[in-house]
Amino acid sequence: AAAVLWAWLGARAPPGLEQLARWSEEIDYSEKYCDEVYEYRRVIVPMPMVGILPFGRCMTEDEWRSFGITMSFGWEHYDEHLPERHVLLFRRIRGTDPQTGTAPPDMVQKAAERQRYVAELEEQRQRLIMEKMARQDDADMF
Repeated sequence: AAAVLWAWLGARAPPGLEQLARWSEEIDYSEKYCDEVYEYRRVIVPMPMVGILPFGRCMTEDEWRSFGITMSFGWEHYDEHLPERHVLLFRRIRGTDPQTGTAPPDMVQKAAERQRYVAELEEQRQRLIMEKMARQDDADMF
């Protein structure tokens, strides 16, 4: 199963346990910061570790834990910071129990509302991009 995972991740060869242990000692965890729905933190991994991390998608909890990232339960790798691929962005719903990863139902509702709002904004952004491209195509015809 591990070989399949490494092939799927596109890595040439998995790092040894000793290398993962050295990297895990070098991982830097930011202080937490919050908004009204989520608490956030940045995790900075050693630059050589970037080569084995999946590119173009966020990791599942099992994946990031397998790379030696250690945090309490409930954290989600939610975005990539492409200018600095060694900076991983995590969040969890405010009030989440760090021992179980269980979030309060009212906050789960707020997080779902936030996700719907963000999806709406992204849809509008894509529509505006398409309209701009169509106007540019029309202008190029004349």
